[in-house]
Amino acid sequence: MDRRKYIDYLNETSRMVMPIIVASVEKKVSEIPELEEHLFLLLKHRVGKPLLKPTLFRLAFEVCGGVDFESYLPFAAACEMLNISSYQANSSFDNKLGILSNEDKDGQVMAAMISRELASKLTYSLSDKIVGEKKVIELANCISTSNLFIYKAQHYDLNLLSFSNQRMFESYIKDRKLFLCDYYKRCYFGSGIFSGQVALAGAIAANANESHRKALKLFGEIYGTALHKINDLGDFLPGEERYGRLYQDFFCDIRNGRLTFPVYELFTRHKTVYSEIMHILNEENPNYDKIHALFVSLDIVDKVKKNARESYNAAKRSVIDIPSSKSKGGLFSMLSVLVSNKYYHRSIK
Repeated sequence: MDRRKYIDYLNETSRMVMPIIVASVEKKVSEIPELEEHLFLLLKHRVGKPLLKPTLFRLAFEVCGGVDFESYLPFAAACEMLNISSYQANSSFDNKLGILSNEDKDGQVMAAMISRELASKLTYSLSDKIVGEKKVIELANCISTSNLFIYKAQHYDLNLLSFSNQRMFESYIKDRKLFLCDYYKRCYFGSGIFSGQVALAGAIAANANESHRKALKLFGEIYGTALHKINDLGDFLPGEERYGRLYQDFFCDIRNGRLTFPVYELFTRHKTVYSEIMHILNEENPNYDKIHALFVSLDIVDKVKKNARESYNAAKRSVIDIPSSKSKGGLFSMLSVLVSNKYYHRSIK
C-alpha cells in the first residue's frame, strides 16, 4: 500500500468510525444534558480528523486475514473513545496553562471517566452471536489494559518526571541513565502499550495464531512508544493546528516543569538556552519565533530522530514473519511517521 492509498484508507476508516463515537456521546448527553459541553469540548476537534488507533486496529485485523471489518466497527470506535478519554484527563492534569477554568478542568476529568465507560460499552455492544463471548472478553481486556497503563504513565508524568519532585529531579540530573529509563517507561506505558493492545486486538478479532498476535503487539508497542517521544517535540515546534486544540501542548511541558526528553536536554546540556527560553516565556508578549529558533539550533531533534529511526527498523523486524500483503504495506506506511513528520520538517533551520 503506497503512501497515497494509505492516506485514503486512513480517512475512510476514520469516516466509518467517528459517527459511532458521536452517536454514543449524544446518547449520553440526551440522558444528562448538562454534560454536553464537557463531553464535546475536545471531541469536536476529532471530527473530520484522521484516527490512528482505529486504523491500526483495522490494519492488524486485515493483515491477519480478517474479513468483515464492519462487524468490529464498535470496537474500532472504542479504541478512539479511549484515546479521547486520555486527552480529556490530560487537559486537566496538565492544566494547559490556565486555558481551562477550574470548572472546565473538573469537567474534563468527569468527561474522561464517562468516555472510558463509553469505550467499554462500545466493546460489549459487539454481538456475541457474530463475534463470540470469549473474543468480546479478550477485546475488552485490551481496552482495560490500555487504560490501566495510561494512568501509570500519568503517574510518571505528574509525580516522577517533574521539577516538583525534588528528590527524583536531583536523581535524574545526576544519573542520565535513570532519567532515560523512567522516560522510556512513561512513553511505553502511555502510548506503547495502548498501541500494542490495539494491534493485538486486531489480531484477536481475526483469529490470528499466537505468533502473529505477539508480533503485532510488539509492532504496536514499538510504534506507539516512539511516536510518544516524537510528539514531545511538539511542545517546542508549534504549528497552525495547535491553536484551539486544547489537548495539544504549547510550551506546556517546559512551563509546567515536566521532564520530557527535550526539557531534560535543555536543562542539563543547554542551560543557557533553557534560561533564555524561560525568560522569553515569562514576558508579557513572548516571542515564540525566537524560542523556535533557539530550539532548532540545538541537536535535540536529531537525537529524537536517531532514536525513532532505530524504532522504525525494530518495528519492521517485529513483523518480518507475517506474509506480505496490501495491509502489511499499510502498517509500514503508518510506521513511516517515525522517519518523516511535521515536527522534523518544522525543525529545519
